[in-house]
Parts: sequence; structure tokens; C-alpha cells
Amino acid sequence: MKPAPAPLSLDFPAEANSLVAARESVRRHLEEARLDETAVYAVDLALEELVGNTIRYGYGAQSGGSIRVEVSIARDSVRVSISDDGGPFDPTRQPEPERPRDLESAPVGGRGVSMVRRLARAMHYRRRPEGNWTEVEVPRAAPSG
Repeated sequence: MKPAPAPLSLDFPAEANSLVAARESVRRHLEEARLDETAVYAVDLALEELVGNTIRYGYGAQSGGSIRVEVSIARDSVRVSISDDGGPFDPTRQPEPERPRDLESAPVGGRGVSMVRRLARAMHYRRRPEGNWTEVEVPRAAPSG
């Protein structure tokens, strides 16, 4: 059996442009490891939603924050760890959004964390002295069936 690729670690400023570049680096890393497109999508969604929310809401008006993303590929899963020094935010405790009555009354946004939860095998959060730490584990391949 082929050994798992080395983990990928990225440190970048809490800015939208930096998130775009980080997502591209992670996608390349996962594609080079020949991961199933479902896993690549799930990791990308987790980064877009969780890191995007951190950038938009975790820092408020302050600038100069930093984010660290670590991606580890195991035999049957991919773990994404996100650390930031922004305000406390526990995505594991966010309530599920209410189901809209119809498409016209559906609000734009507010469903990203819920979507990540649906694709993840597990999600963990800890508030550390240096900031937030969130880990998302997604299956390495789509379930067969």
C-alpha cells in the first residue's frame, strides 16, 4: 500500500484573497494524492465556509489576524484543522437553520456550517488560549452503494 502524503500546513493572513490562494493549494494537494472528487469538494466547502466565516465575522473590524490550516490524509479520511486568533466561534453548536416555507422566502446565506456538518464524518471545536481550533474529518472516498 502506498504511504499517505505528508500533511500540508498553510499559514496566511485572515483576508479573502489569502483564503482563495489557500483553497487552491489544498485542492492541488488533494488532487495530487488522487482523492475522490467528493472528498476534495467536502474539504473545499469546509475551508470556504469555516475560514470564510472566520474572516468575515471572527475578526470584526480588526485586521491583522492569522489563520493556520493543516490537512492530513489518512487511509480512509481527510482531516482539516483550522486555527485562528479571532473571536470565539464554535461551529459545532450552531443551530440548524429553519427550513423555509418556499424558495421565495428562503434567506440567502446561513446554511454553510450545516452543509459542512452533513458532509463531515466528525467535527470538533476547542477554544484555546491562543484562539479557535476546529477540526473537520471527511471520508476519503464517496460511500459506495
